[in-house]
Amino acid sequence: MKKKKSNENNSSAFIIAAGVVILLVFAVVISINLLPNYESNSYFVKVDKEMSAKIESLNIEDGKLLITTSGDPIEYCVKSTRTEPTANALCWNKVEDNKANISVFQHKKYYIWIKDEKGNISNYLSVNSNDNE
Repeated sequence: MKKKKSNENNSSAFIIAAGVVILLVFAVVISINLLPNYESNSYFVKVDKEMSAKIESLNIEDGKLLITTSGDPIEYCVKSTRTEPTANALCWNKVEDNKANISVFQHKKYYIWIKDEKGNISNYLSVNSNDNE
């Protein structure tokens, strides 16, 4: 009879330990997803080979995302999701003198596209507003 009780204790200890490990894993996953995403604020844009416009720099100052472009960009789009905008989406705004700006919120990730005069849309470029506010 003593052997049976010892096996039951070992089984219970194993179940409790496994439960604690599972809870710790969930706690780590949840905390990683809740913490702000601190990425480098080095910005590069990968544009299609046919693009005649590109983003030269991005800066966040006083709650505004400042975009400097070169080439012949006609419009830019800034969204909080990385789903590529259609050519006639509401997010498109005019680029004037190779500069554009838009108000942004702190601790948010933004995705930026530019459109050239031929209607080509660049691949997205992402930026975090975490460290610059």
